[in-house]
Amino acid sequence: MTENHSGIRITDVRVSNFRALKNAEVPLGDLTVLIGANNAGKTSFLDALYAAIGSGRKTLGQDDVRLENGEALPPKERVVTVDVKIRPANPDGTLADAFPAGSFWTNLWGGGVMQDMANDYNDFVGLRTVLVWSLAKGDYVVERRFLNEWRPFVDWLATPVQDTRVSAAQIEPIALHYIDAKRDLEDDLRRQGSFWRRMTEDLGLSEEEVAAFEAALSGLNQDIVSKSEILRHLKENLSDIQSVVAAEGAAIDISPVARKLRDLSKGVDVTFSTAGAQPFPLARHGMGTRSLASLLVFRAFASWRNRQSAEAGEHIHSLLALEEPESHLHPQAQRSLFSQVKSIPGQRIVSTHSPYFAGQAGLADLRLFIRTGGDSTVSRLDLSKLNADDVRKLRHGVVNTRGDLLFARAAVFFEGETEEQALPVLAEAFWGASVHELGFSFVRVGGAGSYFPFIWLAENLSIPWYVFSDGEIQPLSLLERALAKAGKLASAACPNVVVLPDGNNFESQLVAEGYLAEIESALDGTHGTNGFLDAYIAKHDGKPAKGGVARDYKSAGGRERAAKDALGEAKTRMAEPIAATLASIGDEGRRFPQHIRKLFEMLSANHVPTPGGEEFL
Repeated sequence: MTENHSGIRITDVRVSNFRALKNAEVPLGDLTVLIGANNAGKTSFLDALYAAIGSGRKTLGQDDVRLENGEALPPKERVVTVDVKIRPANPDGTLADAFPAGSFWTNLWGGGVMQDMANDYNDFVGLRTVLVWSLAKGDYVVERRFLNEWRPFVDWLATPVQDTRVSAAQIEPIALHYIDAKRDLEDDLRRQGSFWRRMTEDLGLSEEEVAAFEAALSGLNQDIVSKSEILRHLKENLSDIQSVVAAEGAAIDISPVARKLRDLSKGVDVTFSTAGAQPFPLARHGMGTRSLASLLVFRAFASWRNRQSAEAGEHIHSLLALEEPESHLHPQAQRSLFSQVKSIPGQRIVSTHSPYFAGQAGLADLRLFIRTGGDSTVSRLDLSKLNADDVRKLRHGVVNTRGDLLFARAAVFFEGETEEQALPVLAEAFWGASVHELGFSFVRVGGAGSYFPFIWLAENLSIPWYVFSDGEIQPLSLLERALAKAGKLASAACPNVVVLPDGNNFESQLVAEGYLAEIESALDGTHGTNGFLDAYIAKHDGKPAKGGVARDYKSAGGRERAAKDALGEAKTRMAEPIAATLASIGDEGRRFPQHIRKLFEMLSANHVPTPGGEEFL
C-alpha cells in the first residue's frame, strides 16, 4: 500500500545539558542513522527526544541533568533544553513553504505556527521542552512551550518562547515511538500496552461474529473438561471452595481456552519454522529472531495505524526511534535488515553499531556522535562540495567496503597490502592490545590514487585520521593531490601524515634502517631454508632486473639490494613474517622502525587512554 504522507516533517532537534549532550544539533531526514562508539551520546539523544515528544510519559530527574567534570550533583540552575523544529511537507515528502490554510496542523498548533525569518519566512513550528528545578515543588519539573523563532545554532538557547504551554493533545499526533535494544516479541505478547496487544485488543469483528466465536469457545471448553479426567478431578476438588466461603449458588468452572476473544491475545503463541523443520514457538527461538519479530510487529502497527487514520480522516505523523536493530543478528541478517527498517512508514531514527547496516544508509543520512573529554559532539556529511564521481567512490569504495571506519576512534590510511598485514602486528606489539581493542581502523585505500574519499570522509565526520605513505615519487605525488583536494596542507607540513624518507617504500626503508639480519631471518623462516638470501644472490646476480638493467649483488651494498629485491618480489607473502620478526626483537629501541614508531607515538598521545584516565568508549 502506498504510504500517505502526514504533511509535516521534523527537521531539526537541539539538545542542551542532557546527560553527555552539552550542546548538540541533529538534523533529521526520513531516515537518520546515528553512529558512534558506546556511550558517545546516541541513546542520550533518543531519550531526550522521547522526553520531549514521546508517546509515553518518561520520568526525568536529576540523573538526566548533565554533570561537569568533578561535579557530584548538578547545580539547580542548570536547565535541560530540547528544541524540536517541524516543517510543512508536500504529498511527495519534500518540504513546503507554508502549512495549508485551515489544515489539521494549523488548527492543532494555532499560534504556534511561526515564520522563519532566517529562511525565506517559511512556516515552522518550534517546540521547546525544558527540565527545570522548581523551588515550590522541591523537584524537577517538565515544561513545554512554543518557540517564537528558530535562531541560528550559535544562539539557540536564547530563543524567546510563548507564554502558552503546549498541551498533550498538541503532541499526540506526532508522538515518538521508541523501541530500545531490549525488545523481545515474547515479552510483547504478554505485556499490556505493547504494540502487539494494542493491535489485537480489537480484532475488527462485528458483534454477531464475536458472539458466535465466544459461544464456540464456551462449547470447546465444556468438551475439553468433560473428556479430561484430570480437569474433572480438579474441578471436583476446587468445588469445595463454596463450602469454605459459604457462598450460595457459587460454582467452579475451568476454561482451558480463553472464553472471550479479547483474552485470546494474552495467551497467543507465534510459531516459526524453516524448510523441513518442526515449527517452534518464538519463545524457544534465539533473541535475534525474537528481536526482529518485535520490530516487524511495530511495522505492522505503524502501517495499520496509518491506514486506519487515513480511512477515518485523522492525521498522525509516524515517528520511530530504534536502538540497535542489529542486536543478536548475524552479519548477513544485519545486511538484509536495512530494507525492513526502510519499509517502516514515517520518519525513522536508528542508532546502530553495525557497519553492515550503516554502510547501506545514504551518506547524507549518517550522524556521527563522538565523545571527547566528557562531552559529545555530532557531525554530518556535507556532500554539496563533491562531484558525482567523488560520491560514487565514497559510497562504493569506502562506506560499502569499510563501514567499520564509521565507528573508529581514529583511522590510519595506507596504500597497500604490505602495510595492511605488517602494521597491525607491530601495533599489537607496541600497545599490548590489538588495533580493534583500541578502536582504531587500519585501512588499505587500494592504491595511492584512492586516498581522497577516505580522507574526506574522516575529515567531515570528525574522525581523527593519519596517513602512512611510501616516499616513492608517484605515490607521494598522488597523496599530495588528495591532500590538496581535501583542503589540507602538503604532507611535509601535515602533522598527521608520515612519509618514508629518501624515496623509500616499506621494504627499502627497513634495509636503510639496518634491519638486514631480521629480513634474512624472515626470508629463511618463510621459505623453510637457511641461507635463502645467499641462494637468491647466486641465482639472480647478473640477470636482468625490471627495466633490463643487470642486477649487481656482488659490489658494495649488493646484499642490501638483493634483500630489497627478494622482499619486493614477495611483498604480501613476507609482510607478516617480517613484522613478527621485528616484534620479537629484544631491544625495544630497535623493535619498531623509526617512522612506524613515530606513527604509533602520535596515536598514543592523542587516542590511547592512560591508566586512570578516560576509558575507551
